[in-house]
This record gives sequence, C-alpha cells and structure tokens, in this order.
Amino acid sequence: MNNYLTNHLRSSYNPACEQYHNFKIYSNKSGWSDFFIGPNLVYSHRTTPYTPPFFPEKLHTHTYYEICIFLSGKITYVVSSNEVFPLRGGILCIPPGISHTARLIEKSEYDRFVFYFDTKAFEFLGPGSLPAFLCKADADYLTVNSEFRGQYYYLLEQLDYMTTHLDGDISLQCFSCILQLLLLIDSHAQPGRECFSKLPPKVLQIKTYIDQNFQTLSSTAEIADHFFYSREYISRTFKQYFNTNLSEYIMGKKIEAAKQALNSGQSVTQAFNASGYRSMSAFINAFRTVTSMQPSAYRKQLKG
Repeated sequence: MNNYLTNHLRSSYNPACEQYHNFKIYSNKSGWSDFFIGPNLVYSHRTTPYTPPFFPEKLHTHTYYEICIFLSGKITYVVSSNEVFPLRGGILCIPPGISHTARLIEKSEYDRFVFYFDTKAFEFLGPGSLPAFLCKADADYLTVNSEFRGQYYYLLEQLDYMTTHLDGDISLQCFSCILQLLLLIDSHAQPGRECFSKLPPKVLQIKTYIDQNFQTLSSTAEIADHFFYSREYISRTFKQYFNTNLSEYIMGKKIEAAKQALNSGQSVTQAFNASGYRSMSAFINAFRTVTSMQPSAYRKQLKG
C-alpha cells in the first residue's frame, strides 16, 4: 500500500491531507476522496461522470487486493480473460497480480465503492483471517443473496455517513463496518457467472503473446507481423478492450518486471536486465514515465 500512496501523491492527489489520528483523507483530483484507515486499508466512494475519449482507466495490475462494488454506469470490467457485465450491487474481487480495467461503453456517471488493502490489514485477527471469498487465485464476481441486500446496502450507507460526519474514533468505526461488510459477503454472496463473457479469442491471443514475449518486443509492428494483421487494426482492437495502446502496455509489462526485481531486493542493473530494455537510458526514461520516479529512487524508497 506504500506504493499506492506514493504513486497517487505524485500524480492524483491534491496537496492537502486531513488527518484524524491514524485516519487520513486525501482528495483526488478527479473529485473523490480516498480514506486511509490505517496504513494498509483504503476506502472510497467514487461518483464520476465520464465520456469515452477521456476515460482514464487502463489495463493494470497491482500488489494489493481490490474490491469494487458497482452501483451504476455504462461500464463493463475486463478481468484476466473475461469481460464482466455488472449488476447494481455486484462485487468484483481482484487479488494481487491480476490484470484488469473498467471499460466505458458510453457517456455516463460511474458510481462505485472501492476498497484496496494488504493482508496486513487483518493480521491482528490471526492466521487465516482473510475471508474465504478473497482466497482465490483469480478474480471473481459476486452478488449478495436477495434476503441480505438490505443489510448489505445499510453497511455501505453507514460508511458514507461515517466518512462524511467524522465523529469519534472514525478509523475504528469504519474498520468495524468494513469487517461486517466482508463477513456478510463471505457468508451470503454467490458467484454471478451469468455476468461473465469470454473475451474474443483474437484479443486474448494478442495479449497472451505480449505477456509471454514482452522482454523481447519493442514495437507494435513486431506483433502485427506475428499475427499477419495491419498495425492499425491490431492497435485499434487492443485499445478497444484494454483502454491502452500496445506500446503503453508493453512498456507497462517491462516496468512491472523491473519493479518486481527491485521489490525482491535486486539492483537497478538487475531490474534493467529483467525489463528487457536494450539501453539503460531508455529503461530509466520508461521507469520514470510509469512511476514518476527514477529506479534508484524507487529502490531507496523500498529500503525505507
């Protein structure tokens, strides 16, 4: 979660931060607030009007868990090899390392609750304290059983109330409410498989090829030649589903490999080798583009 905060401080948050003991509130430039309930749990209720040319989300992964509760909007989710068509109150659960993005179908107001957290947030409960519905290798989409939806929406409303009024020990109140919400989902939600649809095979083939060969790839032309498509067609098809162009995605994969090397204690040179870049200057420029910092500064930050 330290990386989440660092990246957002540089690119997404307004300078001011409100603090109530260990409860911090960061105002996002897109119009919502992120509530840091201790160092390992972030909650926010985001209501944002979007139009397709200016939709900011792109295919990405991260090292923490994400739960997104959908309320409204002309949105689908692309997760791993699937596209999810969410219903109101639907719960998208994304474990670390799973590629995903929201996809805006048409102009609309996108309303959702979002939770980001490390397992450290629940360590005090003892071993195996993470709810069972989160202990899966791949992403899942759940819907709460109809007889418990009143309680489910009440807990979400309580979170909104608490973070608006900020009375008493707000951190403990919010954490307690979130625990109740997770337990309710764990006990009374079921997979919403009817909302899943496989991505088109050609789209998956392109993405799989990049995922397996990103270290040696350097241009869209190489991918187009491999599949005997034009560069225009393959770029348009990829961006249609993943909200990012091919060159950005290749860069992201290379830098993600470098970050994993740095996270494991390796040197900047070893991270450069892991990325697949052929020149150190190109690697440093790409790393700064993706993370807003130099690889050496990123490594220093990890050491505290």
